[in-house]
Amino acid sequence: MKSITRFFFILLSLAVLPVAAQAKGDPVVINKINFKSINKNEIQRSDGPWQRIEVIIEAKENPDEKASNTQWVRNVDVGLTLVYKDEKASDKNNPESMIVMQAKARLFAIQVGKKVPVVFYIPWEAYNVYRLSGDAFAWSVDLSVGGKQIELTKSNLKTMLSKSILKSSDPKQAYDSYKALIASASKANEGVLIPFPKAPYNVMFYEFEKGGNTPFPSYITE
Repeated sequence: MKSITRFFFILLSLAVLPVAAQAKGDPVVINKINFKSINKNEIQRSDGPWQRIEVIIEAKENPDEKASNTQWVRNVDVGLTLVYKDEKASDKNNPESMIVMQAKARLFAIQVGKKVPVVFYIPWEAYNVYRLSGDAFAWSVDLSVGGKQIELTKSNLKTMLSKSILKSSDPKQAYDSYKALIASASKANEGVLIPFPKAPYNVMFYEFEKGGNTPFPSYITE
């Protein structure tokens, strides 16, 4: 009985999150997000493990009805925000002890109906500098197509926000606190989270040799 009550409480709490009403399906959705620690022996000339984060996205439809080819969605931006705990801090739950990392990757185009991996890395030095342990405590993904951001809605919450936010006893408060933390710390660790095109050569070599058989998308770099 308690689990049912908690389920309805979460749904009620989510109902007051500042999300947009969704009139139609999102043109691009997040299929899955994977975290993987890469052993230092797998990446040449690395002195520690790298963290690989793979955001798998899928195009559902081209929102541009005037596009010359509606089977391809152009200029897809994937923004990733990660929040880690300093596991050796005296109060690791204190917001001031949280490490915030952000990065954005832009893809030239993705084909409708295809799943596409968008890859980010955290360098091995961060494990010692930030005293990281395990996966991110909380995370969120921002998507935009052709410069237009995909709004957070009740139907995409579970794929765009981590469970640590949604399963809080008060999801709205957790989400508001998360946004405040991001806003205050957005510049503190700029450049640490690395989108694939900016990764060093040894990481790129690992990715192309062992990263999988899925066709790699074409990133647009500045």
